Amino acid sequence: MKKFIALSANKYKLKKGIVPVSLSWRTKTIEGWCAKVKMTKKDIIIGHSIGGAVALIVAAKTPPKELHLYAPTPIFSEFLHFFKKAASPELLDRIKEVKPIPTISCPVFIYIGDDEHPLMIANVKSISEHIPQAVYKLVKGADHMTIISEYLDKTS
Repeated sequence: MKKFIALSANKYKLKKGIVPVSLSWRTKTIEGWCAKVKMTKKDIIIGHSIGGAVALIVAAKTPPKELHLYAPTPIFSEFLHFFKKAASPELLDRIKEVKPIPTISCPVFIYIGDDEHPLMIANVKSISEHIPQAVYKLVKGADHMTIISEYLDKTS
């Protein structure tokens, strides 16, 4: 079993055993991105921020053992409408792949810090309410970046 983490940037040093997956825009589709990663049903997917939105889509296409979402960016139509105005043609193609909330069959754990913007907390709570098996946790004292601290290597 591997743990894959989809992050919004590559500036993190991760603990041993966590496989970082770059959200590179070089692949044309999310399916192409999934093919590069080579995940199995025994793996755990961890998504943070925009990586959480991608992790939702990945988990709908290739159900992992578990899905952990940390401060996931909402993938609702309102969110997509905001980005359509400034999006490149390549990004617009990717947006077509996104559905409001995909059907997820694996266990889902959703975390958001109580130091997040109130609208973000409400959006993440809404995501958890649309996934019947989701476990929602509001993490005391965490913000958008510190929410993933358990996966970061703090030895350096």
